[in-house]
Amino acid sequence: MWINHHWTCYVFFTLCCLNRATFGAILDSRCYLEGGGSAESFLATEDLAVGSIIGKLRINGDPNAETGDINLSLREKNAPVEIHAGTKELALSVELDKEGVRGPSSIYVNVICVRRHSTDPSFVIPVNVRVTDVNDNAPEWIGTPYTLTLSEVTVPGTRILQGARAEDADQPGPFSTVEYQVLPGPYSEYVQFLNPLEGTLVLRKALDYEQLRNFTVKLRAQDQGTPPRHSDTLLRVVITDADDQNPKFQRESYSAEIPVDGRPGELRMRPEPLKAVDQDEGICAPIQYTIVQSQDAKYFRIHPHNGAISLLTPIGYADVANGATLVVKATQIDNPDRYALTTVQLTRPGSHSDLSTLAFVQKRFVMRIREDTAVGNRILALPTNKPGKHLKYTIPDPVNSQFFSVGSLGELVLAKPLDYEKMTKHEFQVLATDGMTNSTAELTLDVIDVNDWEPRFRETHYEFMVPKSSLQSRVDSFEGVLIGKVEAADGDRNDKLELSLRGQHAGLFEIDATGNIYMRPEQLQSLNESTVHLIAIATDTGVPPRSTSVPVSVTMEGLTLAQSGWNSNMLGMFGMIMGLFLMIIVALSCYIVRSKKQGKSASSGLGLGRNRVHSQAHSSVSSANLVTHEKLAGNGNGNGASVTSGGVSVLHMKHGGNITMANPINNGLHHVASGASSSMALGSSAALLERERERERERDRERQRESYAATVRSIVSRASANGQLFEEDEIEHDSLQTENNNRKVAATGAASGGVTTITTTSANAGSNLLSATDAMGSSENNLTVYF
Repeated sequence: MWINHHWTCYVFFTLCCLNRATFGAILDSRCYLEGGGSAESFLATEDLAVGSIIGKLRINGDPNAETGDINLSLREKNAPVEIHAGTKELALSVELDKEGVRGPSSIYVNVICVRRHSTDPSFVIPVNVRVTDVNDNAPEWIGTPYTLTLSEVTVPGTRILQGARAEDADQPGPFSTVEYQVLPGPYSEYVQFLNPLEGTLVLRKALDYEQLRNFTVKLRAQDQGTPPRHSDTLLRVVITDADDQNPKFQRESYSAEIPVDGRPGELRMRPEPLKAVDQDEGICAPIQYTIVQSQDAKYFRIHPHNGAISLLTPIGYADVANGATLVVKATQIDNPDRYALTTVQLTRPGSHSDLSTLAFVQKRFVMRIREDTAVGNRILALPTNKPGKHLKYTIPDPVNSQFFSVGSLGELVLAKPLDYEKMTKHEFQVLATDGMTNSTAELTLDVIDVNDWEPRFRETHYEFMVPKSSLQSRVDSFEGVLIGKVEAADGDRNDKLELSLRGQHAGLFEIDATGNIYMRPEQLQSLNESTVHLIAIATDTGVPPRSTSVPVSVTMEGLTLAQSGWNSNMLGMFGMIMGLFLMIIVALSCYIVRSKKQGKSASSGLGLGRNRVHSQAHSSVSSANLVTHEKLAGNGNGNGASVTSGGVSVLHMKHGGNITMANPINNGLHHVASGASSSMALGSSAALLERERERERERDRERQRESYAATVRSIVSRASANGQLFEEDEIEHDSLQTENNNRKVAATGAASGGVTTITTTSANAGSNLLSATDAMGSSENNLTVYF
């Protein structure tokens, strides 16, 4: 019992000691960050003043110099921040700048914390100070000041300046977003920015060089900060003159007196010489003077450069008894559309014409005008004897007053577009008044038609169906089948339309002037489609011509039936052609077979067409130069034989019996000839044999000639050895006449070996001559035997 109690006390005492040691270690949290962090972070605006407190370090412990238990310091030297002595406050020591120009844009330092009265090592705590941006930079204009040069005819709304730009050095965001504006002030109504966020300036109001030569406005670039920052610059605009003003006479009217005697000469103008100048001072275009044609203008002439008027021809008093009024026109040489008019009153001395009465120079004006003339164009000048701005012109006709108006100088201006299709002519009066007197002029304006309308079809797509009955009833007819009608019209009054069809099968159809479409049944054989797609085109006769098109579909119900009939006809024709072709082939085959049979018969009858037997009455014997002649003693009866063979000499031999000669060229053919003279000839029929076999046979014949020549030489040698040779002069003729059956010749050829044996028998003849001659080298290889 006592032992258990003692053990329990010991365990309790041990646990208490351990808990006390552990709790004492945990309680020493000096130099640790509150919340258990490992680094400290602060935010500071870039406009924070130097010396201001950035924040307080959240480090456990007291840094008081007397009663504190920790010491705080910075590891970095010349750090942009500092720690106030005896406190945890972190103060700014340099100026901050988010852009990094005037100071650092961020701070990173290390704080060293040391526990007093302890041997523990020091603690290093990282501290990060992030600098936030403020709107401390104003936008700055790039490339200022701006200067522009504009023509006075620049149209309002034109972009006159692009790329005006101001940059803000602040960080991206509202502090660096720039807006542009034109500050209120003199001439600020002339320009404006197209978009506040874009530096593009546009002209807002029309310019006039004669009223304003240049002006300056102030531009502002401002960011979106609170409060915003801005910068201003100037824009100077220089206006240049353009040819937008008509010339102007120094006086509204002039006067002059015609000489009493009417002699030609220069007239003196009053109150000053006639002169006009260009009101565009920046251009000052040269002026040319002319006199507007009138009844009295034929008597006068004006100098084109100085405006001096002269009487051209002598005139009598009665010609211009009441005076005359000339209208003078001053035109810019570089632009005929810029001109001015004035009048010159001509009087005779002593006349009492009332010049104060207003009157048009002409009572009637006639002209032609195109219907596409633009609204606002000046059409015609209506001069009076009192031109000026104080005159008032009116058009009494309410209809034509909508189309035309008259300016203060008497120029007729188009106020409404013309339309030839609605009104081809405008006839109306113009009334002019100066407040005291009135004058009226009649105007006739003929409108010229312009091709301003395209043809139009009634429908946007036409579809037609061809019934089966129409197609079958006229399949063999050349009459067209009406399948439908297309309708087209043109808004121009005098234009006519021409209709045509286009497409792959357009040739099967026709269209007339009224739009009727016809089908040609005789040409449908080439069609393999039941629906044909066409394009109908309408073209007018205007200048230039205009055209329009519309799709057309034609469906043929009876096309299949019609095509079946057409295919039968075509099949019959094809069968006839094939039958004729077969007949030609059979005829040619028969002809070829017959020709072959005839060729074989001819070859058999002619002995292969190679050798023939000829009989000759006489034959001349030629001397040979290959074998020498030898004389032998004979019986003196004059019998002998002569043999000629190719290059072998003719030899004369005595004949006392039979002579047998072999001819290897005969090819086994047997010929018998009787008479005074017989000839055997072999001929060829080369037309029925192939050329290749002919060449082979030619080579065979060459070999046979050589063999035959050798045979003849052998016979001559044997005859010479027997002493049967004669001299050439012993024989006068080498041929014998066959008379009264005094000689018989039997020629038999042995078929074996292809040898021909020639036997000559002499009965009572005084001399017998046997000549075996082979015409070597000839194409027939003839062997001729003479008796």
